[in-house]
Amino acid sequence: MILQYLIEDIGAKEIIGKNNIEISKIEYDSKKIEQNDIFVAIKGYEKDGNDYIKEAIENGAKCIIVESDVIIVDYISDNITIIKVEDSRIALAQISAKYYDNPSSKLKLIGITGTKGKTTTAYMIRDIMNASGKKTGMIGTIFNTYGDVKIEATRTSPESLDLQKLLKDMVDAGMQYVVMEVSSHALSLNRVYGLHFVVSVFTNLSEEHIDFHKTMDNYLNAKLKLFDMSDFAMINSDDIYSPRVIKSLKCKYATYGLDNAVNLTATDVRINASYVEFKMYINKMLQTIKVNIPGRFTAYNALAAIGVCSLFNCQMDSILLALANVKVPGRSEVVDIQKTFTVLLDYAHTPSSLEAILESVKKYAKGRIICVFGCGGNRDTLKRAMMGEISGRLADFTVITTDNPRNEEPLKIMKDIEDGIKQTRGLYKCIENRKEAIKFAMRIAWKNDIIVIAGKGHETYQILKNNKKIHFDEREIVKEIAQEIKDKNIE
Repeated sequence: MILQYLIEDIGAKEIIGKNNIEISKIEYDSKKIEQNDIFVAIKGYEKDGNDYIKEAIENGAKCIIVESDVIIVDYISDNITIIKVEDSRIALAQISAKYYDNPSSKLKLIGITGTKGKTTTAYMIRDIMNASGKKTGMIGTIFNTYGDVKIEATRTSPESLDLQKLLKDMVDAGMQYVVMEVSSHALSLNRVYGLHFVVSVFTNLSEEHIDFHKTMDNYLNAKLKLFDMSDFAMINSDDIYSPRVIKSLKCKYATYGLDNAVNLTATDVRINASYVEFKMYINKMLQTIKVNIPGRFTAYNALAAIGVCSLFNCQMDSILLALANVKVPGRSEVVDIQKTFTVLLDYAHTPSSLEAILESVKKYAKGRIICVFGCGGNRDTLKRAMMGEISGRLADFTVITTDNPRNEEPLKIMKDIEDGIKQTRGLYKCIENRKEAIKFAMRIAWKNDIIVIAGKGHETYQILKNNKKIHFDEREIVKEIAQEIKDKNIE
């Protein structure tokens, strides 16, 4: 592909060298550069692409795209074209879309943003759409899927180059729709720049990623960018931030919720350890909806999914069938161990998400709640004591353990959590080894108890010191422990 064609719409501030050269492909990782590639230097969360320009040239790059303030005198030569732009992330999104023939223009995109509920809502929408005969791909936190293809995700929203490649693959596979989790990072870092969404969902907002966004206002404003890219919005009107979201909207919208919704609401909500059931009016008919994911928040996610899919004329039979069978890894996931107590896995790794899952379980638990959790290393340290206080207040017993300690000392992380739980009268025990912590919780569980193992959810690994990554699938571990221990429950 000719470079001149790729860069014609990026608003280059300066071009040094030839622009009529043939380009092989685009990369933002210097290690992946091959002969005649474009290297786009972007600033990452931990690394700055500008530090790798020399390596990219040595590996064969023929064009370098950098931001206007980058000093490039050392890289100027007759064999290299250097293009200066205002924002290299936007430029990456623009040339990536062009390189892959603007795949999003051939798809109807559905976006979901919010602190909690993105993944479950995406799974619900995908399953309903596919059950309705609408070929639908999904991009999200756990897997990227389309047709029979299932790719493990490395982040909630891929970098723009990877995203455009994924969308192109979906077009080639015959997809018509794509439902996508859109993170605040993706919106802030222009990973989804240039995309157009037919409908987008706002699930809720609570404190998270403050280490990145610095303030809640910044976090909210990042989320709001999605709706400037959308034709229609579905808003959870029960969330405290919904008035601000609605006030900012330039597109048409509808609301959903259990208390304040105008358009989509549910009644007679029933929740137990296995499922949620509720009633709602659709097309003037009272329907009973059942979802095998316990928790009040499941009703919210289902309402959002029903609202979105109704816009695409999905039939009620498809909606009922898909919601009755939807399964989301690590989201209020009950592990089948044939015991008289319940083990539930959840990705809750923030104060708000831990509080939400424990409060939800507390409403239907017939026995004790035993919470097993830790906090990740090299991440927000302030949330540790907050999560300790929440578990101490809401759970009957807490087992403090590790999550992904990374390069932090595990015992220090656990001590931070312990400082929070000591503010309550909650009973607890510290066990550094996560498998042993789960085993302890299962050994002390009795009939009707619910063990909530929080923090990892769908993840099948643990990141230990020096970033050593080991296989760690809590489904496998729970089932293995269940085979080892005798059922102590009173029948």
